This record gives sequence, C-alpha cells and structure tokens, in this order.
Amino acid sequence: MGIKFTIPTEWKGEESGDGFLIVSDTQPGLVFLVAHEVNDLDILKQEAEAGIQEEGVVLQKSSEFDEVGKGGVGAEFEGIIQGQQVKAYVVGIINPFGYGVSIISATTTAMYSEVYKKLARQIAMSIQFSEPTEAPVTQEWREALKGAKLTYMNSNYSSGGVSVGGYSTYSGYSSHSEITLCPSGNFSYYSSNSFSVDTGGGFANSAGNKDGHGKWEVTNNGKGEPVLKLLFNNGRAHSYQLSYKDKKTYLNDTRYFRTYDAKCN
Repeated sequence: MGIKFTIPTEWKGEESGDGFLIVSDTQPGLVFLVAHEVNDLDILKQEAEAGIQEEGVVLQKSSEFDEVGKGGVGAEFEGIIQGQQVKAYVVGIINPFGYGVSIISATTTAMYSEVYKKLARQIAMSIQFSEPTEAPVTQEWREALKGAKLTYMNSNYSSGGVSVGGYSTYSGYSSHSEITLCPSGNFSYYSSNSFSVDTGGGFANSAGNKDGHGKWEVTNNGKGEPVLKLLFNNGRAHSYQLSYKDKKTYLNDTRYFRTYDAKCN
C-alpha cells in the first residue's frame, strides 16, 4: 500500500486481519490501523458523523474535529468494542496515492485519558505515504488492451405456457455492451438493453441505449490489483477490476469477450 509509520516506545505491533494492531505490555487499551477508500476530507468527516459500525465495534463521535497534519482529521468517540464500553480517539488520514488510513486508539471508558489522543496523533504524524510501485501485471494488462474490443452479451428468453384464448406467453431480455480501447488512449462505449413481453392478448416492449467517448487507462487500486478506468468526456467515470481466468477476460467478475478487430480513429 506504500505506507510507513513509527510504533511508539513501549508499544509493539503486528498485522491483524485486515489491519495492524498495536498493544503495550504496560499500558491498557490498543491502537488499530485499518485502510479506507475515502480520498476527500469532507466525505471522511461525513462518515465520521455517521459513526463507526463494524463487526463487534459500534462507536459514535463525541467531540469536535481536530486537524491532524495537512491531510487528516481526528475526534473522540464513545461506544462498544467487543462488548466493552470504551472511549477512543480516531484519526482519519487521506492518502494522495490510494487507500488512506484510520487510526483507532481506544481503552475502557474509565481508563481513557489524553494519552490515547496523543498516541493516535503521534502515529498519524509519523505516517509517510509513497506511490505504490506498479506491478508487472498492470503493464501487461495495459499492453494487452491496446486496440481491444471488449464485448458483453446476455439474454434470457422464456415461454410461460398457454394464456387465455390459446396464445402462448413469452418474455425476453437482452443486454449488450461494447468497449473499444484504442492504442491512442481514446475509447468508445456502447450499451443497449431491451425487454419484451407477449401475453397473447397484448405485447409490450422497451429498449434503452447509451454511448460515450473519452480516455482510458489501466492503473492499480490500493491493493495493487489492475483496474481499467474509463474517463468519459462528459465527466462520468467507470472503473472495472480486471482478471483473467481459464483464458477468459473478466471486468468486475463479469465475462467479456476480447477481440482485436476494432477500428480506431
């Protein structure tokens, strides 16, 4: 993830699940660092106002926000962790290169003091983010998708038996998407879907089409996994996690056919 930080004296740490746990042999409580996807301080504050609810953790903000460095905010929280009443100081930090970090410095309500606020802020101020080194697989995908046309097709048709009057009922749905990725970095996007129903006594049909153009790129997410990004000229953006299984191409775990007959301007 491209992150370095300093563990305070008399504390020790190790990876724990999806985060990093710091504890002390002489001090009660704990400090837990976990990654988050937010890259905007205002959104980070909004999420903090809503509270923290994870498995075994329910915390509500109980103080005003403090600034922590140039890209972080902190506040006190109260609630329950693993069945215990606790008080905590929580810092959220934005990472300009990807996933940010939340720091939860907590102990029982009775044992809480300014020490835990200082502890969280000390760790936060020691954090150094660096741009992750691009994995070879990201470059491989970038080269593999130059000039490619990615096509998704799905259809479902069914007969519902015989309706009043002896007519057969019928319903059908189809979806079709094409993403053409030009070597120049431009792309074109087309998507259509249709739905029809025939009940014998009446017929209904609906259809929709969307298209667009813009720039494409292959980058990686905060976990180093390759991601295809479509940046539309109108400001929209789509992101797809890329994977290759059994000689088949997947975007967000959905199968796309990959061909190279695309004609790019």
